Amino acid sequence: MLLKPTILIKTDMLIKQAVRIKQTAILLLLFLFSLFGVAKAATQVVNVKSELAAPVMLVNSEDKNYLKISLIGFNLDSTRRSPINLALVIDRSTSMSGERIEKAREAAILAVNMLNPTDTLSVVAYDNHAEVIIPATKVTNKPALIASIQQHIHPRGMTALFAGVSMGIGQVDKHLNREQVNRIILISDGQANTGPTSISELSDLARMAAKKGIAITTIGLGQDYNEDLMTAIAGYSDGNHTFVANSADLENAFTKEFQDVMSVVAQDIVVQIKTGDKVKPVRLLGRDGDILGNTVNVKLNQLYSNQEKYILLEMIPEKGTDKQQKDLADVSISYLNLSSKKQDQINERITISYSQSVEKVNDAVQEEVLAESEIQKTALANDEAIKLIDAGRKDEAKKVLESNASKLDSMSFSSPVAEKKVRESTNKQRKLADDIDSKDAATYRKELKEQNYNVKQQQK
Repeated sequence: MLLKPTILIKTDMLIKQAVRIKQTAILLLLFLFSLFGVAKAATQVVNVKSELAAPVMLVNSEDKNYLKISLIGFNLDSTRRSPINLALVIDRSTSMSGERIEKAREAAILAVNMLNPTDTLSVVAYDNHAEVIIPATKVTNKPALIASIQQHIHPRGMTALFAGVSMGIGQVDKHLNREQVNRIILISDGQANTGPTSISELSDLARMAAKKGIAITTIGLGQDYNEDLMTAIAGYSDGNHTFVANSADLENAFTKEFQDVMSVVAQDIVVQIKTGDKVKPVRLLGRDGDILGNTVNVKLNQLYSNQEKYILLEMIPEKGTDKQQKDLADVSISYLNLSSKKQDQINERITISYSQSVEKVNDAVQEEVLAESEIQKTALANDEAIKLIDAGRKDEAKKVLESNASKLDSMSFSSPVAEKKVRESTNKQRKLADDIDSKDAATYRKELKEQNYNVKQQQK
């Protein structure tokens, strides 16, 4: 019987051991990669942060408190964005003659060039009536789409805004899909003057769009459009609103809008807050919603990458005793995650504590929530200033704006974020107060309305 030399036996053993080590290393790497992949996937959810302005309250206090629920969109790789289903609804009435219609055509062509073959585009133009210039179609033949825009968008007639928006909704509805971004961009420079024209009728149309998951962004051109109407359409459908004083700036407004449209990470967002029986929800600050007894419901159409939207609820908690902790509210958030294409659900319970110590109460204050609540209150005061301006009481309106600035200026925070927000808001209020006497009345009102809309909707 022949025996292997000792050196060969050792070599075989070393080779086998090396193979086992290599296999173990590969398995370990695969395991680590799988963990990394899971972790990476886990981060692709909306970041929810629920905070009370005063998480600790004085014993037997009946002071108001503020619950802020922040939704922050996750980072989105632009190459992996969701398909877009877009309708451009363009005013081509006589008032759009000259540079305005030229810039509107250029903006529409810009939209064509920014879209991909996976996206869907339709174009509606309206004058005395609404007309589908480009039926909803995939953006695969850009030269043909551009030629159609250049051929058919020319000024004439009146402003059938309701018909234009209604037809735009119909075009988006043809390819409606929850897993894509459904959006209308409405451009107008004038008053709706044929067909249904009231704010309530257009608001109902916007609500219908919102129920379908369609957001309507409104862009007002010049000094003659109805800003109350345009902000209502945007607000009820959870779209953006932009005032473009100079038609040369329309391209910039379109570019900014497309940055939002191309970065949507979540849709069909529903936030529900159920407070305790002895907790009184008072009102929502900024964003609208429904308060039915102890249940508060707020809907948001879309959330953008790395942007914050929030719900701010003013409430009166029930009284408590020293060192006691109580459940204040249950919060549930549901939304369609456009990254995973799944419905996500997040639930949180909010508690509140009580103390006899004023120092403990003050130390616990969340300054950023307190700052946001004061900024939203100035927006409500600005609404009153607009009413005073409309009533011809400009001096009283100016006093409201100056009072807003003084109140914000008197606040001081140790939090750099809260301090920055309040200082920025103070400066804006001061500028509004200064400009009321010097600016053209129509331009001033539109700027004030736009700024207020941005504050309430957290539009960047």
